[in-house]
Amino acid sequence: MLEWLALGAYAAALVAAGLTDLVRYEIPNGASLVLVAAFGAIVPSLSLPAAAAHVTAGLAVLAATAACFALRLMGGGDAKLLAAAALWMGWRNLFAFIVLTALAGAFLGLALLLLRWCLPRACAAGRWYSRLLSPGEGVPYGIAISASGLALLPLLALGGTAGR
Repeated sequence: MLEWLALGAYAAALVAAGLTDLVRYEIPNGASLVLVAAFGAIVPSLSLPAAAAHVTAGLAVLAATAACFALRLMGGGDAKLLAAAALWMGWRNLFAFIVLTALAGAFLGLALLLLRWCLPRACAAGRWYSRLLSPGEGVPYGIAISASGLALLPLLALGGTAGR
C-alpha cells in the first residue's frame, strides 16, 4: 500500500512540476523534495544493492546536472527535477529515461519554435502563455522531464525498480 502511495506522490510531483514550468517557467523545490521523500518510502522494499544503485544513479545525475547548471546550460529547477526523477529510475531505467527526456525536449523545442514562428505575438499578449510563445524565450524543460517520468510510471509500478 505504501508503495502505491509513493507512486501517486511521484506522479503528482511530476505533474505539478511540469504545469508550473509551463505556466511560470519555474519548478518548485517542493516537487523535487516530494520525489525524493516518496522514494525514501519505498527504500525498505528494495534490496540493499538495488537501493544503492538508485541512490548512486540519482547522485550521478545530480553531479552532471549541477555541472550543467554551473555552465549555464540548464536551469536549477530542471537540474534538481532530473536528478530526483533519476533516483526513481536507478541505473536499470536511467538510459531510457534520459533518452525519452531528450526526445520529449526536442519535440517541445521544435513545437515552440514552430508556434513562435507561425503565431503573431498579438494573439498571445496578456495571456498566461504569452511568455511561452515569445521569441527568444527558453524551453520549459521541466515539461519534458515530467512527461518522461510519467511515461515510465507504468514500468516503475510493475516492478521496474530493480530488487523488489
